[in-house]
Amino acid sequence: MQKRHHIVLVGLVWTIVVGLSCWMAIVGDREGVVEQIHMLARTAVEKDLTYRRWNALRGGVYVAVSEVNQPNPYLDVPDRDVRTDKGKLLTLINPAYMTRQVHELQGDSNGLQGHITSLNPIRPGNAPDPWERECLRAFERGETEIFSRENRGGAEYFRLMRPLYTEKSCLKCHGKQGYKEGELRGGLSVSVPMGAQLKAFRRHAWTIFGAHVGIWVTGLAGIVVGGNWLRRSLREAEESRRAAENASQSKSEFLANMSHEIRTPLNGVLGMLQLLRDKNTPEEQASYVDMAYDSGRRLLSLLNDILDFSRMEAGGLSLHNEPFSLRETLETVGNLFRVTCADKRLSIEFRVDPSVPELLLGDEARLRQVLFNLVGNAVKFTSAGHVRVTASAQPEVSRLGADQPGASQSDAGQIERVRLHLAVADTGIGIPADKLERIFDRFTQADGSHTRKFEGAGLGLAIVRRIVELMQGHIEVQSVVGTGTTFQVELPLGSIVPSLSRPDHGDHLGAHEQAERLRILLVEDEPVSKLSTQLLLSRLGHEVVTAVNGFEAVAMHRSGNFDCVLMDVQMPEMDGVEATHVIRSLEKMEKRPRVPIIALTAYAMSGDRERFLAEGMDDHVGKPVQIEDLQRVLRKYGPSSRA
Repeated sequence: MQKRHHIVLVGLVWTIVVGLSCWMAIVGDREGVVEQIHMLARTAVEKDLTYRRWNALRGGVYVAVSEVNQPNPYLDVPDRDVRTDKGKLLTLINPAYMTRQVHELQGDSNGLQGHITSLNPIRPGNAPDPWERECLRAFERGETEIFSRENRGGAEYFRLMRPLYTEKSCLKCHGKQGYKEGELRGGLSVSVPMGAQLKAFRRHAWTIFGAHVGIWVTGLAGIVVGGNWLRRSLREAEESRRAAENASQSKSEFLANMSHEIRTPLNGVLGMLQLLRDKNTPEEQASYVDMAYDSGRRLLSLLNDILDFSRMEAGGLSLHNEPFSLRETLETVGNLFRVTCADKRLSIEFRVDPSVPELLLGDEARLRQVLFNLVGNAVKFTSAGHVRVTASAQPEVSRLGADQPGASQSDAGQIERVRLHLAVADTGIGIPADKLERIFDRFTQADGSHTRKFEGAGLGLAIVRRIVELMQGHIEVQSVVGTGTTFQVELPLGSIVPSLSRPDHGDHLGAHEQAERLRILLVEDEPVSKLSTQLLLSRLGHEVVTAVNGFEAVAMHRSGNFDCVLMDVQMPEMDGVEATHVIRSLEKMEKRPRVPIIALTAYAMSGDRERFLAEGMDDHVGKPVQIEDLQRVLRKYGPSSRA
């Protein structure tokens, strides 16, 4: 029963985290909608005030009398109506009359309602309603702008009002009312209908809620799977009192550690966002954004580890067999940690022996995950000295044929096997000898106390070992406390012989540092996601054209020449899968070159990538989008790579 309580506790913590994330996303989206409407109302008022002042400074404007421009019966000024030399009758349009006419046209075209009013109106129709009357009284007390959400005729409006002060040019029409220059004369209000924006917000809120429910269910399944495994492990360990006590202690440390690891970055995100709501200098805001982003990445990394571990426990993790360059992989890993090493004044080195082939055959993504974990641990636990990664290879006798996964008929007899040796060494704190046997255990850290200095959920090395074993490899560790630690990994991989190697692969880690400049069609309906991805692509030097749904994507694809398409999957009107089907059909009908389509989506669970490839897409990048992932996948689809 107590074991079930711990699973319930982890499930409760997970539920709170996902619930807070969903609430923050929906509230942030709602505040963004209201702020957009606020800016629209403010812009409308500013526009009205500007052309009113223009009219007043010119003493009014004469226009020809017609059905829609009748003389203003409430305007008592000399020469209100005049005739031209040719006998044409003109009437004076003063600022108030002009503003009222514009408001009528505006209300008919877009529903935005404007009203010029006063506590002492000349025209009865300009009398204030109760809300405007309260605003005018507030202006008398010194307020400069009033806004609120009001229900008018069963519809919700955003109302905003600004005061009107008497200027010298206003006295021509309002001097008889006793106003003096500088006095409050009245106010100008606008009412913006919120129905369409709120409907779109509610639709998007349900999308956010649904996505979080999916994440919550997946995570809960992982917790249940992990909890069931933990219960079986503890039940087997109950053969002796000492084994049972050790297992219970490990479980308690994991639960406390998991709670701490989730709450710590979440606290960082919430704290920084609260600080950003206050008025700060640009430097402070940039610092808060950086800290919130780092906390968010820590939380995302933890969630990814939990999901990866649950897939492994359920046997749902599969490997891909594709050509890749180890040098490029190491370059990606190095770029991720160079800034951190520079901040800690550590040297980080990557040495690749000439025995390593230019092109290897295997699962590059999982190998990169192993390196990220091992190098990340080395950097984290090293305060002085260096982190060094070395790679070498030894050929194996057996050769791969065309029936080997990843090989084709033209490759038969051209793919050999090698045994790749990787070593990640550091000059860090080291691991005590009595802890070495447990560091690869699930949810285990060498230091599990409350005073531990380094964060982590204790999943990283467990995942590393499972990946290495799945790749039919071997991992071991040697360590001396106070001197450093070295992890040794051996993996059997395929190797493409030099005759099939691409000539553009260099012999150093700096090769392909920059991708070709591509013309990219980005299809994304969520504004914040679209903007952030567009900025990332622009930072990489690419030209970006955007579409908000599948219909726009198809139209732009037909009229534009794009190197590739980044396609969101879940979109209104026409989703990304439907758009891909249409584009592929058009390419066949019109005999056009096949454009690479990359799924850019939050669907990042096991099997999602394969499902989208089966629908006609060429690759997959999961959300949240990382610039390293974009850079890696776009390297495949430059014009030269398809030549």
